[in-house]
Amino acid sequence: MLKFFRHIRRSLIQENEMGKYFKYAIGEILLVVIGILIALQINNWNEEKKARDKERQVLTEIISDLEYTVLDLDRVINTRTNNLKRTINSIQTIITTLEKDDPYHDSLAYHFRAVNAYDNIDFKTSGYESLISIGTDLIQNPELRSAIGKFHTSSANSTEGAFQEVHLDFYSYMIDYYRKNFNTVFVNETLDKLVPIDFEALKNDKEYIQSLKTWLGVNIPYLEILNSTKEEAEQLKKDIEDYLK
Repeated sequence: MLKFFRHIRRSLIQENEMGKYFKYAIGEILLVVIGILIALQINNWNEEKKARDKERQVLTEIISDLEYTVLDLDRVINTRTNNLKRTINSIQTIITTLEKDDPYHDSLAYHFRAVNAYDNIDFKTSGYESLISIGTDLIQNPELRSAIGKFHTSSANSTEGAFQEVHLDFYSYMIDYYRKNFNTVFVNETLDKLVPIDFEALKNDKEYIQSLKTWLGVNIPYLEILNSTKEEAEQLKKDIEDYLK
């Protein structure tokens, strides 16, 4: 092809057709420019396709992470043996029993065990970490990009902060009662209960009852935060799935 163009230029010069030569030269330059522009456009298309493939890959991983996180949130809130809802119910049951001076019965041992149970959330973040390493601008939709960032930073940090408050309160005043006033009895490999050493003494321990009320006041907000985080995770997962469609 280059030899063909050179042959045309040589013929025009030899025939002293300079006007035609300049027109031809301009045309040849335009063809080169058009060729370069086409090549650049094809390269841009290829790079854009790679970016969109990478975006889909990262978002798919984030969806998988969110599924895992939602399941763990549900485990802590609802499904584990001493879940957070049961903990709150057991605290309320024990407070009522002690304040009403009700007699001891065997089921209270399971409530006493649940009172002292709490757990953190396992946030899976490998997809978000991949996104950060690549650059969040990979996500074309700014609202979705913002929602992903908010969940993995602000919401996750708030949840972790709420857990740390629960953890600190347990070790500040609840753990001493747990150690000194109860015996642990194992029912099987996965279930145990706490039997009070002196149930009547607990009824008259105003400090213990007040500690239970304070402990209740910490766990209720923790449950609210976990429910809110779970709803946000479920909505974010749906928004990403809709975006990928």
